[in-house]
This record gives sequence, C-alpha cells and structure tokens, in this order.
Amino acid sequence: MRAIGIDLGTTNSVGAVGGAENKVLPSLANEALTPSIVGYVKRRKATEGEIVVGRQALNNAVRDPANTIFSIKRLMGRVYGEPRVEEVQKRFHYQLAAAPPPDHEDQAIRVLLNGSPHTPTAISAMILRQVKDGAELALGERVTHAVITVPAYFEERQRKATADAGEAAGLKVVEIIDEPTAAAIAFGVGREQERHRVLVYDLGGGTFDISIIQMTAGQYTVLEIAGNNWLGGDDFDYRIVRRMIDWVKDEWDYDPSSDVAFITKAKIEAERAKIALSAQQSHVISAPLMVKVPDAGPVDVELEITREMFENDIRPLVQESVDLVRGALERQHLSADDITEVLLVGGSTAVPLVQQEMYALFGQSKVKRHVNPMECVALGAAILAAGALLEDEPDPQQEAKGPRVHGVTAMHLGIAAVKGENPDTFVHIIPRGTPYPLTRPLTHNFYPSEDNQTLISIPVYEGLSDRASYNEQQGVIAFPLPEGIAMSTPVEVSFNYDSNRFLTVGVRVVGTDQSYSEILKRDRPRVRPASQNLVDDWREDLQPSLKAASHFVDTYGDYMTPEDRQEVTDAMRQGQEALEQGNESEGQMATLVLRNKVLGSGTASLLFIAERTMHGLSPDQSQLMAQAVASLRTAHRSGNTPEVERLSGELRVVVAQLMTQRMSIRGVEDRKSWDGLLRVATE
Repeated sequence: MRAIGIDLGTTNSVGAVGGAENKVLPSLANEALTPSIVGYVKRRKATEGEIVVGRQALNNAVRDPANTIFSIKRLMGRVYGEPRVEEVQKRFHYQLAAAPPPDHEDQAIRVLLNGSPHTPTAISAMILRQVKDGAELALGERVTHAVITVPAYFEERQRKATADAGEAAGLKVVEIIDEPTAAAIAFGVGREQERHRVLVYDLGGGTFDISIIQMTAGQYTVLEIAGNNWLGGDDFDYRIVRRMIDWVKDEWDYDPSSDVAFITKAKIEAERAKIALSAQQSHVISAPLMVKVPDAGPVDVELEITREMFENDIRPLVQESVDLVRGALERQHLSADDITEVLLVGGSTAVPLVQQEMYALFGQSKVKRHVNPMECVALGAAILAAGALLEDEPDPQQEAKGPRVHGVTAMHLGIAAVKGENPDTFVHIIPRGTPYPLTRPLTHNFYPSEDNQTLISIPVYEGLSDRASYNEQQGVIAFPLPEGIAMSTPVEVSFNYDSNRFLTVGVRVVGTDQSYSEILKRDRPRVRPASQNLVDDWREDLQPSLKAASHFVDTYGDYMTPEDRQEVTDAMRQGQEALEQGNESEGQMATLVLRNKVLGSGTASLLFIAERTMHGLSPDQSQLMAQAVASLRTAHRSGNTPEVERLSGELRVVVAQLMTQRMSIRGVEDRKSWDGLLRVATE
C-alpha cells in the first residue's frame, strides 16, 4: 500500500509523497501541476468522443468551451439555482442542470458534458484519478490511500463530497485536512522542537482561507479559522476579463460578454496577464482573431494593462482578505505582533499587492514564501499521509505516527427553532471556533412548540447567520414524542463532533425514557432553502421581480455602479423576453439575478433596505433612520468615498439594531404549529 497527499485545487491539483523524501510527484503530462479541468473531445472522423482531464482538457478549452469544466471545486456540495452558482455559470458557460428523474428531490447540481449529466463529485473524482495515475507512474507502484486537502472554510457537505470523490477515484481517504494546516505541516518540517504561532494566508484559485495555528513539538493546534469560499484568483482574472470586454465594446461597439468562445479565450489570456504582472509593470494582451464582430468578422484584441490598473481593479478583493485577517486576530485577542510568522500559500499570493498588504500588516521579515506556495499544501498532506495508520481496520488504541493536528470548527453548528413568532432562528449548539474532537457532547434545552405535539423535527444547520435558512442545512432528524406531552417539557438536544468530523445528534425528552441518537448523514438529498424556492408557475415569480427591479433602478439607480445597473437592465430585458417567448429556464435565471442584485448592489441596496425598515418604527426611531439615510445620500452625491464608506457602516448598524428590535420575542401566543420545530425558552 502507498499513501499520497493531494491538493485538490480550483485551478490546479497536485500530488505528493512523504516519508524519507518529501516531494511533489509529476503529473501524467510530466508537469508538477495538473490543471483541474475536465473536457469532452470529439476526434476527427470518430463517431464518439472521450472525456479528457488536465492538460488535454485545457488545450481543448478554446475549441469547445461548452464542453470544458473549469472551477468545479466552487460547485462541490452546492444547490442548483443558488445565485453564486449562477455566477460560475455566467463566467464559464458550461451548462448546469438539476438532477434528472428519479432524483428530482436531490437539488445537487449536474454539469453537462456532451449532454450527459455529471455531479461535481464525479468530475472531481476524474481529476483525483488523474493525479493518482500520475503518482503511480512516478512511484512505480500502486497508490491505495490518500490525505486530501480542502479549504478550511469548506462546509461539512463540501467536505463529504470531497471524500466521496476520493473514494470514487479508487482511493481510501485517510483524512480530509484543511489546506492551511497542511501548509503549516510542510513549513514545520525540521522545526518540530520550535514554538510558533503561525498565520496561514491561503489565497488559491477559487477560495480564500486564514488559519491561526499554534505549532509545538510536532503538534498543530488550530486556534482560529476564517475565509471566503467565493474569493480567489478566478476573481482577479475576471477583473481582467471585464477590461477585455470593455475594450471590445469601445473599439467595435459590440458586447462580447455572451460569446462563449470569447469568454473562454479571455479567461486564459487574463490568467497569463495576471502572472506576467506579478513580475513586470505592464503586459500587452495580443490575441489574434479572438472575437467575431457582426459586420466585421473575426478581429484581434490588443490592449495594454499596467500593474497599477490591475491593482486598482482587485484592491477591494484584497482589502476584503485583509479585513478577514484582522477579524481573525481580533477574535483571538491577538495583535500582529503576537504572530511569529505568516505563511503565504496558493498561487494568487504571487500578486505583489497581496504581499504588500501582508508586509504592511505584519512586517516584511515575518512573511514567508520559502516553501513553494503552489506545492506546500500537497507536501503537508503527504507528510500526514506517510505518518497515518494505513491498515484497513487500524487499532483504535494505537496512536498514529507523524504530526498531530487539532482543529476547530469554522462555523456554528446548530438547529432551526422557534423563538417568539420567528420559526427561523438559528440556535448554536457547537459555536464557531470550538476545538474538536469534543471531550463530551454539547447540549441545549428546547421545548415543544405546542401541547400534545407528536413529532419533533430537528433541522441541523451550519453557518454564521442568525437566520437558519440563510445557513447551510446539513440534514434533519425526526423524533416522535410521547403522547400528551406539554409545552413545558424540556427536550435536550446534544451534538458530539469527533476527529473525523462526524456529527452525532442526540435527543432526550427530560423526565422520560425517550431518547435517540444518530450520526448525521450529510449525503442525504438536500432540500433547497425556502428562501430560494421558485414557485411552480415561474411567471408569477418573475413578474413581481421585474416590477420591483424597475422601481429599484428608477428610485436608487443613481447610487448603483454602472456595472450593477447594466446587470439589472440586462436581466430585466432577459426576463421580459422570457415572458414573451415562454422560456421557463431563462425566466428563472432572470428572477434569481434580479433578486440577487436588488439586495446586493452596495449603497443602492442599503438605502432600499433602510427606507423599508422605517415603516412601523416609533417616531424617534424613524427620525434616527431618516437622518442616517439623508447623510449617506448627501455624501454619495458629493462623491466623498471615504465618508460614504463610514456612513454606510453606521447605517448598517442602525438597520441591524432596529430589525433586531422588531423581531423581539413576544411568546407563542396562539400556539401555532411550525411543522414540529422545537421552541427556544424566552425570558
């Protein structure tokens, strides 16, 4: 048996082997990196094509972009129809679909290759198998086991999907480990006796992670995790793609944003430009016959992008990452001085602006990139794999060799419950930042929502929002109650979390012998959150969305960026055409975009939400809100950007406070039924 470490990345994947010699293993194409791309290639004169992975798929991307799957990692564990998922679809133009019958209750995404549906897990399995085959060729022996890395901020369902992909690739997955922790293990080789408090800044192709890790005598204790699963090098690339789109618009009066072939070529050119701008002050994109313009035919794209232009475009994204770093330090009551070293991990940390921001925060001497940022994650996983127990049924009393890792939960784990009149309250049972494995279960007491309730429903969620439906549902436990039970009867819910990140949910009716426990099965069919459901008649959903968006643009359009305003206008046109043509899929897409943009367009959306929050407030509260809104409007009209940012932050606080007061607990006065949900005790 042989075990390897695999960094399953958004852009590239890497395999490595640990032990006597820690090294990265070449791919089947004899390269260090395997592009995380899967495609379908039709050979000339052949009746059927074939699925290809890695370099072959990348080389075929321009020829057949609709059958080339990029950034599948961003779709792992995701639900069909989510706005973020639609954003991936918009960028890459391969086709997404819902699960076909008989799996209509499964909302997991399918991607189409040559018209055939595949889950993101199946696509990832193809990439993992490619890495496995390359490793076997390099090692000259069979690879049977692997430690696979994931972003620290991956949700539990995404981790489960990654483990499933490994199993489907023919590997026994020894462990799923966080990427920053793996990088810290690689960094710690030869320094096992030293003490370090390390901050790992991991900016990859599609995700961003921060971990603060205490390293002592071969033990790695994770103190804090933060990040954003939708921030990475792909987003940097897309800023350059936008410049290329704008160049074509200006030069040829043609919008190529819906041209699938152009967008695919532009993505490849943008990544080259990003890499070039890390070493030089300017780069000329020169792409012959890149876009076909009506009445002009195929035309070249020629534009120069300077590092200053690029940095101005990506500065808000980099600043978001810096804010997350500061937040992680604050939650641990640490300053930059308390961090001994900062590890820059992931290919996107080669961007000079990223390095400059880390130098400014921590000092240049602390920031380390001596371990290859593209390879260190795989090397750390390989070291862990080499030290792990690889027997099919290891002795649970035997201690594993090699590094010992102690993690913390990245987000709260809890359940949806009724609080007052709100049936969508998220009650934390395992708070964010809790070390695991737990030494004992954590518990919380609830109560039935009504007298004589016969069944309780325990929907388990993971996330950071106080509203359950805004978080990620992990599963539902249903449990029958004794007959004639009163609302005053306590029901204890317990969570236990082990080293393999399995969550055991326990239920006990206090004062009776009724109890139950179950390991939550996160691979169950997942129900789309109610807030994302589309009604059966899509027209009834689209028409009010069009009306609301039109009012939003008319009323708040002056506070929108040109890009946001254009997106809303385009979606309104798309929706109107869908109504006229009876195109359900286009209509649903337009509805999702309109909903997302009305609530996600910066200052305009903040004003929209604030002015609607004023309805029903007391006179004093209304005056406070009106003053905050007026100040923000004045600052925006004067073009005072710093003041707009300051006032926006203050207004968000005011809105949050007033909305919290509005949702204050009034008690369950009419004893409504909430489909078996438990009730939170109120004061």
